[in-house]
Amino acid sequence: MVSLRSFVAFTALVIIACAVAVPASANTTTVTGSVNPIVEWNAATTGTLNLYPNYVASTGVTNGSGIGSVVAATNAGYTGASGCTAAPAQTSNIIDFMNVSVPTGTNTTACDYQNALSINVSTNDTTGWNVTQNLQLAPGAGFTLCAILNGSLYSGTPRAAAPMGASSATGSSASINETSCAGSQETLGKNNTTPTTVTPITNQTTAGTFFQGEDVLLLLTSTTISVGSYTANMTVTLTLN
Repeated sequence: MVSLRSFVAFTALVIIACAVAVPASANTTTVTGSVNPIVEWNAATTGTLNLYPNYVASTGVTNGSGIGSVVAATNAGYTGASGCTAAPAQTSNIIDFMNVSVPTGTNTTACDYQNALSINVSTNDTTGWNVTQNLQLAPGAGFTLCAILNGSLYSGTPRAAAPMGASSATGSSASINETSCAGSQETLGKNNTTPTTVTPITNQTTAGTFFQGEDVLLLLTSTTISVGSYTANMTVTLTLN
């Protein structure tokens, strides 16, 4: 989404007057200055938005191997043999958790897709820009999706010596809340509730190239979820001022 700001430069009309004596019989000439601007142009604020699922922290772009990393929460999460797929295949723009297990008893299934999405912005806008994201439809009953930001906004080209944020959560980390999107986790959607808009990159007033990484956490909080395949589409928007 790109907006345009018009910068119009007006030249001031300067009238230099003087009196010159002429013979009475001489003809006179009147010159009228234009009131229209002589110079004007539009300067556009520009920006590009690229999304890299299953990114590598040292480069900020998609993992060439196509294999993601999903870890299971262990504090009070699923206690069965394999609640979450450890190494799911990654295809194109899909963050695929693959097989997850319905929880049993009073447990929940909490699967954290590490380095799920890298958001890349390049812009010349210095008056304020941001990035928002939201699900198009809420997950069904018993499902919750959370975003966990990985480190702070990275400015410049990621490289091994100074990579953008890697996953900030591990299987036993307290940053994985296993029943809801709590603490630093942002709620993308849950339980057929209308999704809200979250802001992974808040208002910025600096031009350049930026990366922000995030995990996506999938919570199964009901033991009555039907077996099957589920998908949720998410829109990411770059807004320039």
